[in-house]
Amino acid sequence: MKNTARNLYFILITLSALLMSGCAELIDCVASARPNIHSKNLATGNFGLPYSDFIEADVTNEPNDDAYNYYFSVDGNLPPGMTYREQNRRVTIFGTPTMSGTFTFKVHLTVDPPDYYDGNNGFWDDSNQICFGDDSTSKEFTIVIN
Repeated sequence: MKNTARNLYFILITLSALLMSGCAELIDCVASARPNIHSKNLATGNFGLPYSDFIEADVTNEPNDDAYNYYFSVDGNLPPGMTYREQNRRVTIFGTPTMSGTFTFKVHLTVDPPDYYDGNNGFWDDSNQICFGDDSTSKEFTIVIN
């Protein structure tokens, strides 16, 4: 019991010191603000016919996630004849597949916190919004082309 009380005391002192030293990230991480790629099954496509589907993302536990800058990249095997386009919180896979098969690829997302304008000092970057610098994530997806 004595060790438990001592450990709790140590934790409370450490947390207090971090908060008083201006460690805003500790507070931000309580709600775990992190980039998130939504899971979904992509639509099945057909050889030689136009295809389009999208994957969305957000910043979890962040009510102002539309203000973030979202940067996507796609690595792996998109079906031949298809590409992708980034727009806001969405990456769209589109094109006309020129080969049938099952194609697996990985979507990478990096988010950049918003810049704010305060009217007096110009723009400032609120980079403490992302929990301890965890500003990227990735997820694997599969497209089947018949």
